[in-house]
Amino acid sequence: MSEISTASLRSCAPNERVYKVVCRANKHFENKNYRCAIEEYTKALTLSQPDLDPSKSTDFAALLFGNRSACYFAYKLYIDAEKDTRQMIRLRPEWSKGYFRRADILLELGRFDDALEDYKEARLRDPSNPKIPLRIAHALIMKDDQEMGVAICQLIPGRDICLMTTTVNPVQQKIFSIAIEIKNIIYVIADIASRNCVVIDACWDVNGILKFIETKKWKLMGAIVTHYHFDHVGGPPPPPYNHIPIKISGLFDLTKQVSNLKVYVNPLDIPYLLSANPALKSYTDRIIHTHGQHRESLGEKTILRFIHVPGHTEGSQAILVNGCRLITGDTLMCGCMGRVDLPGGNLSEIKITLRERLGKLEDGVVVLPGHDYGGKWTTIGMERERGIIGHFGKKKASID
Repeated sequence: MSEISTASLRSCAPNERVYKVVCRANKHFENKNYRCAIEEYTKALTLSQPDLDPSKSTDFAALLFGNRSACYFAYKLYIDAEKDTRQMIRLRPEWSKGYFRRADILLELGRFDDALEDYKEARLRDPSNPKIPLRIAHALIMKDDQEMGVAICQLIPGRDICLMTTTVNPVQQKIFSIAIEIKNIIYVIADIASRNCVVIDACWDVNGILKFIETKKWKLMGAIVTHYHFDHVGGPPPPPYNHIPIKISGLFDLTKQVSNLKVYVNPLDIPYLLSANPALKSYTDRIIHTHGQHRESLGEKTILRFIHVPGHTEGSQAILVNGCRLITGDTLMCGCMGRVDLPGGNLSEIKITLRERLGKLEDGVVVLPGHDYGGKWTTIGMERERGIIGHFGKKKASID
């Protein structure tokens, strides 16, 4: 969100011209037109010619650098974003927001120790901010992943894929808007040493997913399906999203584009997957049946274990990475279990899954859900405390 609200802007802007420029920049920011916002914030900085001496500078100047940094960050220009937060911190070292924002940037740059230091500086200045402890925990998780030799990337529609660029046609815009609304999370897991990777629940924007993998210079070895629902494998959507004739990019498109790609599906979900996506029948020789306790290795340091977790669908499966990271699809999310009122849902089975199949896992296992409903990660221990995992309390467990 823009640091300088339009409502309070007039009082702190040095003149009317700068005021109008920042108003335009804020509007571009709100509309996620970050390139134009960067141009306008840069213009505002040029016009206002702020004094960069911390003893003489204004809050307005520090906030302009902060705003432009937020735009650079959203536009994935992390080096430029880091430079602007450095200026913000130099001008207003007593503010927590500069350290907090720079820490987020450093995470994206893989500088986990530096990010942790900045989060701690932010916490010293704003100890009551509930976001900071969560960010510190997330940074520690990412650092631990790196030390294990694995990269686990969450691709978020509207942030990493499904981007509303000027080249996107109206049908794609509609599909992308649904993806953003549903808040799916697509995963890419890579073994850092071998550069081999797999994608989990490749859907909505296959070209965007492949572009991400290409940018990382990883080699795509397989596609994993947590369950067969349209928002995880693609194909024609059900009501209420079928009012226009659209087909969502997904597993079929990926299999068609990537030769010899292996597809990992629990056998109980395969009939439904092929029924919803008949074109996949041409590639059944690529489908690997992942029965309980199936294992795959991406490299010497990255082992994937497939766990059958029925309840959301008959063949729902979770993927345990190196015994400590669990991608759960729609079986378990942050503070709630998956829906059982959709095709394949079974309340009795999902209770058994949560009580026994996942309840046996250690509290420190990090849970990575298939949707951002209440958060992008949690732990088995946190969900056990909430009553979702282990002993299934009727009052605490909720059906999303």
